[in-house]
Amino acid sequence: MTTMRVLVGRLLRRGLSGTVALLIGIVLFEAFVPWIAHTLVTGTDINSFISALPPQMQALARLNPELIKTDGARGFLPVGYTDPLFLVLAATVTIGFAARALAGEIGGGTMALTLSRPVSRRGAYLARVLTLIVLCVAVGLAGVIGTSIGVAIALPAGVVSATNIVLLWVTITALAWAFGGLTLGASSAASSTGRVIGWAIGVLAICYFVDYFASVWWVLKKLQPISILAYYDPSKALITATVDGSELLVLILLGLAGVLAGLIIFDRRDLLL
Repeated sequence: MTTMRVLVGRLLRRGLSGTVALLIGIVLFEAFVPWIAHTLVTGTDINSFISALPPQMQALARLNPELIKTDGARGFLPVGYTDPLFLVLAATVTIGFAARALAGEIGGGTMALTLSRPVSRRGAYLARVLTLIVLCVAVGLAGVIGTSIGVAIALPAGVVSATNIVLLWVTITALAWAFGGLTLGASSAASSTGRVIGWAIGVLAICYFVDYFASVWWVLKKLQPISILAYYDPSKALITATVDGSELLVLILLGLAGVLAGLIIFDRRDLLL
């Protein structure tokens, strides 16, 4: 256990400043969203503007005038978790780590140094999985901390409950785990950080495109189940204080599949030691 703590601590310290900057960015962004929600709820002109937007634009921005009318500020808050900026910030934390923790270290030769010490391949891999879990939890916490701060300052009490916050954290963490786990699996087979990040960001972009335009183009509607984002719905946590167990399970299993595939590949791979 001591060796594992040392490995996890070392992995967390690498790129710590960048990770902290990304997490702070998530906090600030999500803290700002309730201010916009307050404006939308109190400004009838803005509501009219949103209602006048074409369905395609509403789908792209994840704006639903009916939710804003019936649920008030809570109807807008989910936009903060489907916005491209949040998705990029959250994905960068886990994707960046997963890419450099295996592919980066293998390509740079530092993995050979790690394995020259009294630690097995599986032990080294497990340390990376545990670190990824910590980062996924941190991404979820950054989001809900930002929302909590913004709601406390800009919106009336009772708009968002503790149950909303907990379920939102679970939803965000599951999405971060799905992307991080799949990236870790790809990273175990590569030797270049840039190549893995490029692959992962490309998949994220495709998922975003498919999920956001599926409601306005029947071709993409049929492809929507292959998008990871199709199983990610923060609006349920924020508006109805519920989560879809089947969707949550899909995200968890996707991340687990990536992690297990990565373990098999890394355990059998020739690292030129």
